[in-house]
Amino acid sequence: MDAARWARGYLRHEAGDSLNLYDTSALAHVALVQAMSRTGVSGGLALGRAALVDDLRHQLGRARHRAQHDPFGAAGFYAEFDVNSHTFGLIATAGLYHRLTHRSAFDRFATGQRNWLLGANPWGVAAMVGIGSRFPHCMQHQVANLRGSLDGSVPVDVGAVVNGPNSARIFSGGLGGYQDAMVRCPPGGKDPFSLFNGQGSRYVDDVRSWQTDEPALDMTGAAIIAAAAQQGIRH
Repeated sequence: MDAARWARGYLRHEAGDSLNLYDTSALAHVALVQAMSRTGVSGGLALGRAALVDDLRHQLGRARHRAQHDPFGAAGFYAEFDVNSHTFGLIATAGLYHRLTHRSAFDRFATGQRNWLLGANPWGVAAMVGIGSRFPHCMQHQVANLRGSLDGSVPVDVGAVVNGPNSARIFSGGLGGYQDAMVRCPPGGKDPFSLFNGQGSRYVDDVRSWQTDEPALDMTGAAIIAAAAQQGIRH
């Protein structure tokens, strides 16, 4: 009863976000639908299964519309914080929607977003360390910086996910200085990705770049949820 009431309140004030650290409605919707199915209770609640599934469809529909109008098919806002987390969240939501409805309407969309995250983006860089031939080499991560490699060779922090591209405006003050004992990465401070910046966005693979190169639990957690939700779904 309470879960349905809270879900109805969310839908009344839903602001167009998708699964990420600050909006976990997609997970809550799925859990509530599953609870309705297991208990056989659906009548007398503040809202039913259809409203919850429709909201998942609307979240994915908005994102797919954005992707259809982006040069690289990106559904996330890559001139804002946490685009990698949001995009993995969309992949997770697409998988959860498929499992609930047995419909493949967003399967191709999920594949496109996974491709974007793993290198089919303007910078040609994967969001996750250790994936593909080009991924973050210079994360703002103490252990990786002090004990890892600087060129993508072993050892690297496999599986870590960084924030990804961000608004070019937040780099207006530069990257700042190096902290004591920090290993300078990349050597010479060169930025090989500068030629590919655009659309108000910038990506920098530099140990000083907290704006784009800092790994976080919410980033990596979103990737784990996305992988779990998509497991077993054939695209």
